[in-house]
Amino acid sequence: MFNRNALLPALLALLPALPLSAGQINFVYPSEGASLPGKPKTFVFGNISPSTAAFTINGEKIAVHSNGGFIAFLPITGGEFTFAGALDDGTTAQRLVKVRQPDPASSSEAVRLDFTSYSSDAELPPGEYLKVTAAGTPGYHAVFSLDGVCEDQPMQELPAASGKYYGSCRIGDAAAEGGHLRAHFKTGLFSRGASAKSRGKVKIVSRPALVETSTDTVILKNATDGGYMMFLPKGVKLVSDGRANGYRRVSLAAGEQAWVDDSKVQPAGGAPFPFGYGSETGVIKLRKTDTGSAAALTLYDRLPYTAEVLPWGLRLTLYYANLHTNWVVYDTADTLVKNVSFRQAAAGKVEIDFETGANELWGYNVSYANGSSALQVELRARPKASLAWPRPLSGVTVVLDPGHSSYIRCEDNRDGKVDRFVPMRSLRYSAAHLQIPNSQNCWVDGAVGPMGTFEADVNLAIARKLSDTLSLLGAAVKMTRSGDEIVELADRPKLARDLGGDLFLSIHNNAIGDGEDPYAQPRGFSIYHYQRHSRPLAAALHKAYVKNIQLPDEGLRYGDYLVARMTWMPSALIENAYMIIPRQEEQLNAPAFQEQLADAITEGVLEFFNVPGRTAYSKKVQE
Repeated sequence: MFNRNALLPALLALLPALPLSAGQINFVYPSEGASLPGKPKTFVFGNISPSTAAFTINGEKIAVHSNGGFIAFLPITGGEFTFAGALDDGTTAQRLVKVRQPDPASSSEAVRLDFTSYSSDAELPPGEYLKVTAAGTPGYHAVFSLDGVCEDQPMQELPAASGKYYGSCRIGDAAAEGGHLRAHFKTGLFSRGASAKSRGKVKIVSRPALVETSTDTVILKNATDGGYMMFLPKGVKLVSDGRANGYRRVSLAAGEQAWVDDSKVQPAGGAPFPFGYGSETGVIKLRKTDTGSAAALTLYDRLPYTAEVLPWGLRLTLYYANLHTNWVVYDTADTLVKNVSFRQAAAGKVEIDFETGANELWGYNVSYANGSSALQVELRARPKASLAWPRPLSGVTVVLDPGHSSYIRCEDNRDGKVDRFVPMRSLRYSAAHLQIPNSQNCWVDGAVGPMGTFEADVNLAIARKLSDTLSLLGAAVKMTRSGDEIVELADRPKLARDLGGDLFLSIHNNAIGDGEDPYAQPRGFSIYHYQRHSRPLAAALHKAYVKNIQLPDEGLRYGDYLVARMTWMPSALIENAYMIIPRQEEQLNAPAFQEQLADAITEGVLEFFNVPGRTAYSKKVQE
């Protein structure tokens, strides 16, 4: 009788002894075919199964967290590079990336010289210094020229043997057509030389130009690559006396200048303001509002401005303004603004102070009303929280912003705009790669962890728990998103105001940039603010995190984030932990840790409002 049950073991016994591959390696980041900066090392992360298996990448032993997640900082080389993973059971997987290589010319023996400034057309006024930079072969003597302006001006190599060359010359007192900058190395009879020509042309113009902002939220910077100075609405007039690197230089007042993206302004009718004055200031009228006070300032043109919160109130600075305010009309029902004072601080510069008293100003907003040139200054009074237990936050509206959204963003037309949104929940990880459609032009909105956790999901989970906790204490809680809806970054601060927010908390989790060492420093939580009146909120939150969250403290920080810039209410951005660190990713997925984070934020809010008896809540957090 034929025994099929006995045949299978017999046949198996005849097979050669081969290792059975039962494991799995999932590379999560970087994605397949990703382009990485040309650095000597970068990080790679993902997960393996079983988590107890010995694991190597490119022959280097990799530490694995108990859930199978890993992150490694490994050497890479230029061009196509492969991360080759292997388990001790014979399982293998690869991740192919492209590492950007240095400019071939920089590593060749050919003598070279290239301008690193004036890559686009520029305009400069007479009497200034023309400053140029170039890069090339180290150890040479370089000179530069501009037709009609200067000829064979020396350039210094700083630091020595760096290949970085700097030069300048004073522009004459007359306009000049200029042209392309030219540079070359001075060489001996038998020496090899090199020459260069700037991509952009330089023109010397004798008359400033009057331009105006062509869209809302136009940013003025203190340098083309500098920090932000002001945010202006559409139609604000600016006097431009120069142009370089795609930016226009703006002359604000004596010794004060700014830079604006050339694409964000357009020619304005008329000549530049005579004597630097664009408008006189007129009457200032105040009135009581539901949220505090509002001041209307008569102007005859839209002028640039800055606003600064100071301990006693708000200082508004107007440029191109001539002080001619003879009347201030107060509203006797207004209890927020105690006094208005003003002065001509310099030629074309007026300062107006709205004095509210110490710690009484909660927020502000400055705008031009209804398309007119009349300037509206709204000042917010402190909201009236009940401070009485068990609902001490009654009377306060808190807007929670779960950062990012649950979508892959794709740019199909290479125009810098998002053309497609692909739900992240439709993605699948495999041993080969994360399946991102057209991955070269698509990106995950937010961070992702070694186990495939998306930051947007964790942010939302923490925000929901925080909403429950704050609601129990009486706060009216609103959310910028409550699920998978798409809310653009620029819309979140506007939405916070529309929702009637008194506080704005943006919830995030962290990552690092390609080429950074994840082990270079302790990594944990950090709290950010931008506006002066938001710092006490951020400080209270940070204090609560230090006391209650057992992760490294990366500090209370100033951060130039859009969601932290709002002026209408105190706001803070919270980076709870690092998505890319396996242990912290595991914690962030744990409901108990999410509750702990929500409780710490709540304790910080109670501290910020100086709620009496809040130490009892602190003890509850620590239990």
